[in-house]
Amino acid sequence: MADSLLVAAVSVLGTLAGGGLTAAVTFRSERRKDAALAEQQRMQLLSAEQQQARLLQAEERRQVRELQIDHRRQVYQQFLADAHAVNHDGDSLGDMIMRSPYEPVGDIDASATEVDAAVRAAGGSAHKVQMEGPEAVSQLADEVMLCLSRLPPTLRTLRRWREDGSRAGPGEETPVDSWFQVHSRLNEAIDAFVVAARSAMDDLLRVSGP
Repeated sequence: MADSLLVAAVSVLGTLAGGGLTAAVTFRSERRKDAALAEQQRMQLLSAEQQQARLLQAEERRQVRELQIDHRRQVYQQFLADAHAVNHDGDSLGDMIMRSPYEPVGDIDASATEVDAAVRAAGGSAHKVQMEGPEAVSQLADEVMLCLSRLPPTLRTLRRWREDGSRAGPGEETPVDSWFQVHSRLNEAIDAFVVAARSAMDDLLRVSGP
């Protein structure tokens, strides 16, 4: 009888121990699952944060590139506007000089001062083009400026020649011819600059992507 009770007690204890072991194993398994789930969620959150960071960096690069494109466009456009202003003012002054012996014209001295000021303004714009680049555009800006800088002395020579009442002999080159040559070279230089500037803008747009 005592043996039967002992066996029963041992069996009960064994069952309890087995149940406790199973519970412990189940608890540890659940903890591992929870830890794995937490790690998975942490990695997913980290991946989302990294993706967001990459998107923000890409957006910042896009905005910087757009600013660069806008700045380059403004620099080129300003230089062209200044070059055309010199060209226009120079044409007006040359026309006044040519008509001055025969009819009243405006203030030639004031117009000459305006041309000089316009050339200086174009020089400042050309410097910005040189800073902006690329080299091909910078070189053509130099060519334009070379032509622009020749306008004032060419027009001064033309004015003296007209005031002196000089006449050219057959086949002899006159200040009028020099003025026309400078004007023609200036227009050619401006056209070449426009082509190079457009190409540079296209290159920058291609680099920036959609």
